[in-house]
This record gives sequence, structure tokens and C-alpha cells, in this order.
Amino acid sequence: MKKFQFQFESVLKMRRHKRSLCRQLLGEILQTDQRLIQQKQSLEQLRQEQFQEIRLRQAKGVVDIDGAASLRHYSGQLQSQIQNVLANRKIIGKQIALCRQTLARAEQDVKAMEKLSDKHRDQFQYEQNRKEAFELEETWAATQQSGVAR
Repeated sequence: MKKFQFQFESVLKMRRHKRSLCRQLLGEILQTDQRLIQQKQSLEQLRQEQFQEIRLRQAKGVVDIDGAASLRHYSGQLQSQIQNVLANRKIIGKQIALCRQTLARAEQDVKAMEKLSDKHRDQFQYEQNRKEAFELEETWAATQQSGVAR
């Protein structure tokens, strides 16, 4: 009995590989987004600490203009960094959406090839069963004829 060999196996393997690459890329982009979220939270925490320090210094009743200006300047730099992180997250968000679309298309392509493979396998199996049945009928007919000939 012949073994089934899908004629488009190389195409199926290529499409599975593409799907795997899409999954990997999406995972990397999601990790980058998570790092940006953590970076933003860290920067916001530092900024809040700077404002807290300014309030503490003013609460003591001693006004340190240079210290407060320095803290406000650093807080402004942190805000600028937060804005950069937000801009990067916006770009990453677009990349995530595009990557998800590409992954969905790759999934569809793989499923289509797998469905075609299943269809070809079923057809192959049907033909094999039909040939076996025909051979059995021939064998049975031959034994019946040899039995009648005796």
C-alpha cells in the first residue's frame, strides 16, 4: 500500500514557518510594549518623588530656590521622557495591530493548506480502499473460477 504524500507539503511547511515567525515577532513586540509600560511607570514614580521632595522642602519653611528649580527642571526632563515613551508606545501599538493582522492572515493560509491536505488525504484513502476492494473481488472471483474448474 502506498503512503500518502501531499504534493504541496513544501508550501504548507513554508506557511507554517511564516506563521511561526509572525507569532515570534508579535511576542517580541508585546514584550517591548510591556517594557515601555514599566519604563513609563518608573518615570512617573520618579517624577512624583521629585514633586514630593519639593513639597517637603517648602513645608519646612525654608525656601531653597536653586534646589526647587533643580528639582522642577529634573521633573520637566522626566515629563519629556514620559512623552517619548508614550510616543513609542503609540508606534508599538500600530506595529502590534499590523502584526496581529499578518498573523491572522498566516493562520488562514495554514488552515487553507491543511484543509487541502486533508481533502487530498481523504481522496487518496478512498482510492486506496477502492483499489483494495477491486483486488479482493478479483482474488475472490479467481478462487471461485478455480473452484468451479475442479
